[in-house]
Amino acid sequence: MNKTQILKTAALLSVVLSGQSMAAFTLSGTRFVYEEGRKNISVEVNNNAKETYGGQVWVDNTTQPESVVYFTPAPTFFKIEGQQKQIIRLLNINPALPKDRESLFWLNVQEIPPAAKEGENMLAIALNTQVKLFYRPKGVIKGREKAEQQLQVSGDTLKNPTPYYFAITAITMNGQKLKLSSELDKQVSQMAPFSDINLGRNLNGSIQVEAIDDYGARHEYTLK
Repeated sequence: MNKTQILKTAALLSVVLSGQSMAAFTLSGTRFVYEEGRKNISVEVNNNAKETYGGQVWVDNTTQPESVVYFTPAPTFFKIEGQQKQIIRLLNINPALPKDRESLFWLNVQEIPPAAKEGENMLAIALNTQVKLFYRPKGVIKGREKAEQQLQVSGDTLKNPTPYYFAITAITMNGQKLKLSSELDKQVSQMAPFSDINLGRNLNGSIQVEAIDDYGARHEYTLK
């Protein structure tokens, strides 16, 4: 392959990769809550592409034993024509989860792109959309709204005394946003119930946190 051919191939790959880097699938939410007692919850998958795509759905555990299945999707595999949608039902088949706090799972929706037509050169990239799935026991369903307001600060520690997971996107002290390491940023973005996080610096004065609610909206809370 000469230099001109290499440049043409690189340009083609760049265009294909750029086009494929945009996910064909979008979901009806950025997080889903499964309240104890529900028969199932639904997730809408939209295919924004013009072509027909296949899809696969599964749920990953986080702190639960890897070998134990708690949720099953129906269907597990599906096919969506271009500009159409598919409804996925999530069923809780194992209720053996903590009753005094939320449990966190990851919902995965994997794209299966169409095969290249005969004689067509195409590099297809299968993208996976992963969002949070919370299991919320009956005993803690009430009280979730604005529960972030109950977060506490003590010295260099941020404390979550509640039974809920919090997705904290920013912490501000006296009007200045704290710069967190990537590891701390990951921890506060999925702060577990009844947990503490050492932020590595003393927290004093006026402290605000920004967090994402059940519906994907961001809210700011001033901590006492």
